[in-house]
Amino acid sequence: MRVGGFFAALCLLVQGLEAQGPAVSARLDTAQVRVGDPFRLTLTLDYDEAMRPDLPDLPSLLEEFNPQCSAWSQLASPQGLQMEQQCQLRLYDLGSHQVPSFDVVFVASQDDTLSRSSQPLDIEVASARQEGEDQLRDIKPPLRISGGIPLWVAVVGVVLAIVLVGLFCYWLWRRRHRASIPVEVESKPIDFAAEFTRIAGLGLLDRGEFKIYYSLLSENLRRFLELRLEIEAMEQTTSELAVAMRGIEIENRLAQQIVEYLGVADLVKFARFHPDIDTARRAPEAGLTLLRDVEDLVASQARAAEDHAEHPV
Repeated sequence: MRVGGFFAALCLLVQGLEAQGPAVSARLDTAQVRVGDPFRLTLTLDYDEAMRPDLPDLPSLLEEFNPQCSAWSQLASPQGLQMEQQCQLRLYDLGSHQVPSFDVVFVASQDDTLSRSSQPLDIEVASARQEGEDQLRDIKPPLRISGGIPLWVAVVGVVLAIVLVGLFCYWLWRRRHRASIPVEVESKPIDFAAEFTRIAGLGLLDRGEFKIYYSLLSENLRRFLELRLEIEAMEQTTSELAVAMRGIEIENRLAQQIVEYLGVADLVKFARFHPDIDTARRAPEAGLTLLRDVEDLVASQARAAEDHAEHPV
């Protein structure tokens, strides 16, 4: 009797100590659901303020139940503190299922640990067949890919990525296509008279740059002759240009003046000839005179052609 009473008292003491310690409990709001219908799981932790629970990750532990869990909430209780989390669950397979038990470790202030577990819970999934139906409804769980992402989210992401890549490729193609199209730049008409004035103001003679000075003057006059008289003035020598001018019925006096002007430039460029500084300074003005004479000649030839067209012989 004494031994039996001792063991009974010991069991009561252990039960009392456990009742004062932390506790883990789980409950379902129903024991039977139809396939695909939601039901709620509530997990409650009761513990002393001096303890700290290692909260379980319910979404990962309940992955086969398609969980949607709220955040943990903390409440005060007569025994200390209470933590609670609710999860909405769904099952798509008929028959009996069991929500597993959850192990929770409580850490005391002196680094001691206590482990507590909830009880497993049974749930029965019934069919969604309506009255008068012989076949079960085709109810399937929402498709998901690894990581818990719904299939439609993954499909939308892939489609958006394809669209963005397509737009980027089109942008690159348009950019290269535009770059391959030659841009026609409208050349502004050259003001040859202003160019002679510009060359005069460069200060080349003051620096002794006679060769550059006369090269610029000669090139400006040749470009003008090529444009107004329609002859190959840039590629021909001065002697060849003299022959070409005879073929277009230019006055001998004017042609001779042009040849002499270009001849002096050739001597400076190729024979290191330096004319006196006063003559060199007057060279742009001499070039302007040649421009005006050629313009007058071209204008008179145009008028003569018009008169001939209006009054043929």
